[in-house]
Amino acid sequence: MVIPFFGKKPSDSDAHSAADERAGGKPDGNSILDFPHGDSGRSALAQAAESIQVSDSGLDDNAAVEEAAVLYANANDEPARVVLEQAIDAAGGRAGEGLWRMLLDLYRLTGNKEAFDTRAVGFAQQFEISPPLWGEAEPVVTAPVRESSPAVNLTGTLSANARSQFEQYARIGAKAGKLRIDMSRLRGIDEAGAALLMEVVTDLKRSRTRVTLLGAQNALTLVEPRLKVGEKEHAPFWLLALALLQQLGNQDRFDEIALDYAITFEESPPSFEIPEPASMTDTSGLTDTGGFEPRVEEPAGGFALEGTLSSNSQTETLRRLVAYAHERELVDIDARALNRLEFVSAGALFNQFAQFQTQGKKVEIRGVNAMVAALMRVMGIDQVARIELSRR
Repeated sequence: MVIPFFGKKPSDSDAHSAADERAGGKPDGNSILDFPHGDSGRSALAQAAESIQVSDSGLDDNAAVEEAAVLYANANDEPARVVLEQAIDAAGGRAGEGLWRMLLDLYRLTGNKEAFDTRAVGFAQQFEISPPLWGEAEPVVTAPVRESSPAVNLTGTLSANARSQFEQYARIGAKAGKLRIDMSRLRGIDEAGAALLMEVVTDLKRSRTRVTLLGAQNALTLVEPRLKVGEKEHAPFWLLALALLQQLGNQDRFDEIALDYAITFEESPPSFEIPEPASMTDTSGLTDTGGFEPRVEEPAGGFALEGTLSSNSQTETLRRLVAYAHERELVDIDARALNRLEFVSAGALFNQFAQFQTQGKKVEIRGVNAMVAALMRVMGIDQVARIELSRR
């Protein structure tokens, strides 16, 4: 039996009407944010970008849902458990059913049957319905905690129109403790876009989130011509140029621009800080899953995913998914055995589903466990696909 994740099950017409409407939209030419799995999804993401948002789950504990989902996606199982338990205990009888189902699924996925049995009693008492079943599923193989960061690409022209999308991914980066921003494919940066980027970067650093600016040299070539010594305008360009030079480790040029900044604005410029070595070399966007790969099948009932969908396997998985969907209007995905969806791979799935949407296809993902479903909602996948949660 499957139920939609949070809230009542929509009718078929309701489930796809918003998606169909968005599929006809046109990109506005402004900055686009996407996740690094190749160029094939960029045009599709451009049409869907304006609709990306963290969906309202109807719970008061959205923050805990999002935080636990991202932690679990990054193989931080124990911190995810603590977040969910504390949220439920703090809310008392006001914690939502979705939050409880996430915790019970996490116990099942990590093999903690004793805690599952104890909490299942509390679930039945609070909601006066039968709790989820333990089932026969084997616990998920826990991947080692990874050192790579959630990553987001910038393309087109960076402007203030990207604020809502930018802020969403900045929140996700803050939860993960780190975020990579790739500017290598930017074609332009206006003053409002430079101010927005510096605002987000400053806020993240203030919250002790490690920020890495990739493609800094490309962005610098777009910004430097805007720096005019003695003209007290365009301060965001100056500050961004200094941040980019710091990321590049070019202290000599940094000192030259800093001096010009002090002369122009009659105030002290930011000081040079050597970037962390890891942030200078972390460019792959890939992660190590300890050799545990998903098995992907194409049974008559749909395209099946099993195990952990990771960046190591996503290219082949997406290739097979595209082949499966080629002559289908309904892309039916069986996720009953999908234990974990890694963060970067969730972005890749969003891109592919958005592309399907522009082709007039509808995507349904059945049997998703509550932890994976929560991440899908955080990443906006529910905007381009219908997600149904498995009730075990």
